[in-house]
Amino acid sequence: MSRLDVQFLDQGLHRALFDAMPLPVFVVDGDVNILEYNAAAARLLGEGRRTKKQRRGGDVLQCLHAKESPGGCGCSPACSRCGLREAVSEASRGRSVTRHCAKMVLNRQGKPARVNLRVSCQSFTYQKNAFVLLVLEGLKK
Repeated sequence: MSRLDVQFLDQGLHRALFDAMPLPVFVVDGDVNILEYNAAAARLLGEGRRTKKQRRGGDVLQCLHAKESPGGCGCSPACSRCGLREAVSEASRGRSVTRHCAKMVLNRQGKPARVNLRVSCQSFTYQKNAFVLLVLEGLKK
């Protein structure tokens, strides 16, 4: 699927509801490219909201395995065992994923940090295109 520049949410009620969710929520495609995210995710990711879109989740979250390959997130040997990528893939195939456990090693202030996540995913269709709603629990800035 090609990357789409889709405006998912206007600045009205839908945006307010999306941003009111207390957990980081992302809209991604099947390759974990971030297309949109809520206010909790924006706080987690820090500045540069626009630069985070159309990049893969592991690149944006600073997964150390994403740095192991010039292709970034999804291209290193460890990516085939990534719990986040696995959950998004399952959701893309139509299976609802609730509170899936995933472990990641992230770059936190120049040091590796092991992070345990609970990942929930749900696929949905918008304007005839398939997407995944990705919710992360346990990830702190």
